[in-house]
Amino acid sequence: MPRRRRLSEIERSTIAQDRRNGVSAASLAARYDVSLKTIYNVVNHWGERQTANGSRSRVVGIRVSDDDLRRFDAALSRRGIAHRSDAMRRLMLAAEGVFMPDDELCDELRSLGAALNRVGNNVNQIARRLNEAKVRGERLSYPASSHRDVRALAGLVFNLADQVQEMSRARRSVLDLEISSALAGLAERDENGAE
Repeated sequence: MPRRRRLSEIERSTIAQDRRNGVSAASLAARYDVSLKTIYNVVNHWGERQTANGSRSRVVGIRVSDDDLRRFDAALSRRGIAHRSDAMRRLMLAAEGVFMPDDELCDELRSLGAALNRVGNNVNQIARRLNEAKVRGERLSYPASSHRDVRALAGLVFNLADQVQEMSRARRSVLDLEISSALAGLAERDENGAE
């Protein structure tokens, strides 16, 4: 007897949906290269699964690259989590907290942007004065006070860059804590053999 291929969860879900929408079992069997009996079993078992597990009746499929999947598996492994589906479910449930905009960070970035605009304006004024003097053939005046101003501007830019990096690190730490909280308990369940 020829061995038939194994259907994926997404294929099973699609078959059950197509049958509910009136697609014939024979057509589905031909499309998925399985027997009629397999189609009927999938539809029957899918209905039983939805009844027994009403809170998890939807299948979500996503496409990722091999590298994306390796990095995700590595992140789960570092946390001691063996089951992708459990991790994805927990992350989906925590999405509201993780994907919420950080109003405080946005306000700070807006004020830093305004400060950088002021610095840019000052640098433009200095450059304009130097260019005007050069066009007129005048000796470029660059007194010690201008040098101090440029150094102060450079210091401000570096200070702003440090502040942005610190805010980014702080936000990342908050997100790491929220994700760790969402995934809490999965590593212990995996170690105890629970699915």
